Amino acid sequence: MLIGNYKTFLKKFIDANYKFIKFNELDINDNRQIILRHDVDISIDLALKMAHIENDLNVSSTYFFLLTNDSYNLLCDKNIAQVKKIKDLGHEISLHFDLSIYNNPKSGFILEMEIFNKVFDEKIYITSIHRPKKVFLNKPDQYFIIPNTYEKKLNENAKYFADSGGHFRFGNPIDSEEFILGKNIQLGIHPVWWIESEKNVSKTIEKVLKYKSINYRNHIKNTIKTFK
Repeated sequence: MLIGNYKTFLKKFIDANYKFIKFNELDINDNRQIILRHDVDISIDLALKMAHIENDLNVSSTYFFLLTNDSYNLLCDKNIAQVKKIKDLGHEISLHFDLSIYNNPKSGFILEMEIFNKVFDEKIYITSIHRPKKVFLNKPDQYFIIPNTYEKKLNENAKYFADSGGHFRFGNPIDSEEFILGKNIQLGIHPVWWIESEKNVSKTIEKVLKYKSINYRNHIKNTIKTFK
């Protein structure tokens, strides 16, 4: 694993008596709560592996999936089945939204939310933004018709940590004052940095690309019978 053993990492919170909760379960008058979230940018296969690890530990989390992206097709049969399996394992699923692809992001969000809800028989109540820009982060509150993970009320009551880019942007939460004091935490984890067992970012991504290339080649072979 690039950062560490995921199961060992989660056990640190379990041993410290943290309660894993969903976004709508946060009690601002309580402590030792952790909201575990995953922005799935690269691979649903890796997300499903992570979901099984969490299920083995009786840990629940929220997985946010991109409807429009170049890394995976959320609406193909295989991926729909895998997302539903993640839900069956006791996790929450929702929409990871890319503001940058729409001239009118608010109407684009409504469109994607309606598609996501219909395909996965959901009624999502929170969204996560893919690579948010400063113009959004300056005023994230009530930007859409449902809350998002960057709203001030949430982040004022749960310290945010994330492993974007293969390292913790705001320090390892295990070493933080918030963890030591048992304060509430929102933790953003990307499956790719934990499930693949490489020692740096480049090797990790190269391994994922190789795996995706093999899968795509097999898809083409099944589609074009004359291709060898």
